Amino acid sequence: MQQWMSRRGKAGLLVVGLLLAAALPAAGCGGDGEQAAAQAGEGQSQQQTTEQPAQQAAGGEEAADASQSASQAEDEPEPQQDSTAVSSVEQPQQEQDEADASSAEDENQSADATGQESAQTQAAETQQSGAAGESVAEGTRLVTLFGDLTEIVYALDAEQYLVARDTSSVYPAATEELPNLGFAGALNAEAILAMEPTLVIGTNMAGPPGVLDQLRAAGVEVLLLEELNGLDAAQIKIRVVGEALGIPQTAEALALDVERRLAEVMAEAAEIERPLRVLHVYVRRGGVQLVSGAGNKAQAIIEAAGGLDAAAEVGIEGWQPLTPEALVAIDPEVYLVMDLGLGVVGGIEGLLEIPGMAETQAGRARRVISMPDLYLLGFGPRLPEAIADLAAYLRGIEAEIRSE
Repeated sequence: MQQWMSRRGKAGLLVVGLLLAAALPAAGCGGDGEQAAAQAGEGQSQQQTTEQPAQQAAGGEEAADASQSASQAEDEPEPQQDSTAVSSVEQPQQEQDEADASSAEDENQSADATGQESAQTQAAETQQSGAAGESVAEGTRLVTLFGDLTEIVYALDAEQYLVARDTSSVYPAATEELPNLGFAGALNAEAILAMEPTLVIGTNMAGPPGVLDQLRAAGVEVLLLEELNGLDAAQIKIRVVGEALGIPQTAEALALDVERRLAEVMAEAAEIERPLRVLHVYVRRGGVQLVSGAGNKAQAIIEAAGGLDAAAEVGIEGWQPLTPEALVAIDPEVYLVMDLGLGVVGGIEGLLEIPGMAETQAGRARRVISMPDLYLLGFGPRLPEAIADLAAYLRGIEAEIRSE
């Protein structure tokens, strides 16, 4: 089995399957995790609902998935993120496979560090560059709902004001030390008020609405951001969070840095000679199986990395049920999945057992790229690094195809 690692050392991002003979197969807010849709989990377990199945990277599946993700090694591989280790596919030698699996797990647990390093380094520079005199108001007690927003607070060097977070907030690893309020779509007003927050920041997936009304009635400021699917999502969210915390200059510096890094990464990704047709497949417990099309975060990141969104190319919009007929019609060259979902179906082998998955170019050649949920579709401060890693994987697959 061959394992592809990003040049930035994201050990938790695995590309399985590139060589036909070697069989390697090649996806949060928390994700289009696209952040795994907070409500897509249930409604889709019946295999019908196709609306917002991914929200907040580690979020999507109800607390259960996010929780499991956090307890393992998320994408964000730090020791606790939503990433699930990719299991070996072909096992010509059991011992070797076990060694590979063990190595993959270790990598998954250390992988996030590099991404965070970049975001935090930029945040540190930000503090020195022109945000003099800015500071978060004394007495601020902040609760964040969804992993991308929590990550932004850390990147702004304002984590000391955090008093609690939701289940999907698993990156950086230090978030695990904060009280966990559970799934952001099923909040409890009493539990939140017990944290004595002055400000709650979440997305429009947070709820239920009655709980948010109770918080407002108790004098808590509640700020909800719309779900954003464009490549400018990280910068917008950074600026909104910075403004809410009273540190707009600090946020502006970080947002501009993200923009700069995005431009550099996308310029490099544009050099890919032949764009590969990539299909983002979203799977969760309860039989939730969807394909992502035009308008979702997956399309934005795939194209930014130099690929083509295979579903969008054939006219699929939003989320659609995964069916053998749809897969054959799309016939992607590469599958893109998220670590949590891949773990749910039992790794590459389980993924290819889903009807129709093995009948495409991607399935026959076992080309599957698996990346951590929040890292891939959280669209937070590490978005440039996620695009760079995906582009590196696609270049590797392209090279393998050319050599066949």
